[in-house]
Amino acid sequence: MSRIKILIVEDELIIAEDMKGMLLELDYEVTGVACDTKEAMEMLSLDMPDIALIDIKLRRGDDGISLGKTVKEKYSIPIIFITSHSDKSTVEKAKQVKPEGYIVKPFEKDDLFTSIEIAIFNNVSDKNRPDQANISENSVINDSIFIRKDYMMIKIRFEDLVWFKSDDNYLELYCREAKHLVRSTLKEFIEKLPSAIFLQVHKSYGININYVTAIDYNSIWLKNIQIPIGRSHIENIKKAMKIDLWPKSL
Repeated sequence: MSRIKILIVEDELIIAEDMKGMLLELDYEVTGVACDTKEAMEMLSLDMPDIALIDIKLRRGDDGISLGKTVKEKYSIPIIFITSHSDKSTVEKAKQVKPEGYIVKPFEKDDLFTSIEIAIFNNVSDKNRPDQANISENSVINDSIFIRKDYMMIKIRFEDLVWFKSDDNYLELYCREAKHLVRSTLKEFIEKLPSAIFLQVHKSYGININYVTAIDYNSIWLKNIQIPIGRSHIENIKKAMKIDLWPKSL
């Protein structure tokens, strides 16, 4: 899966390097670090990012807010403003550009992560929803799926999702470190996931095949978890797992 690509526009070298380090630790890809508007536009033309982090006040008197407006209009990618200025005048001016986020210095790695993930998610949701009325749930972005929990969007990496079980119009998601409940049918949910990783094995169960430790004609084991196999899914399981189950006499 491809990583989210990010352009940094920041004229303070130490802050820019710290930011780059945080982003790399979060497993994002940094397409470049620009110090001013000219460098930013050159980098955008060479390697298009998925999102731009832009300092509001740049060197040489460049206006990061104007740059953000240009980036949104010309390239249609989300932007997050970064600034040490949180006064009302600056915020009101920034709001006119309708950025996807606004981070005040100093900030932590978690601040970056939360702002970027929400910005990317909302941007994808806005493009996908036909009526522009509701943010869609269970949206897939790169190597993860977002689910709604209360008033938040929770990111679940594919590698952390072990198995899931259907209960009418709800799904119980069993992850490595948590359990979640989402409103979705099994069919709708699994269609959004990469078929090379996730497989429906029963009318009520789906699994991450990377966690399979044993299998027979009736069940699949994910370590100590036993998942039933539906007869109508046997051929798909054999094909996906590249195995041939010994036929059972009826």
